[in-house]
Amino acid sequence: MIYLKWKLSQDTWGTGPEGPIDEAGGNAAASWAVDAAGYRIGYASDDADLRGGPWQVSEVTEADALAFCAALYADAEVLPDGTISGPPPPDDV
Repeated sequence: MIYLKWKLSQDTWGTGPEGPIDEAGGNAAASWAVDAAGYRIGYASDDADLRGGPWQVSEVTEADALAFCAALYADAEVLPDGTISGPPPPDDV
């Protein structure tokens, strides 16, 4: 698994590079973690092609991805599947 950090297409909202990465033969998914500047952590398969596209995409280490998520949710941890846990869903009212 590759950990990614990218800037969303519309500053603090919008699309990411998942579609183009998938079209290039890889597999990418967004995590729950988006900071106030519009950067998001995501995941990609080891064979993902990260070249091209309008997004600012960089590969980050697992430790960097976890630190990014922990800044948004202190109890974040790397799960057995490699994804990073997020806050529990809010209670339905």
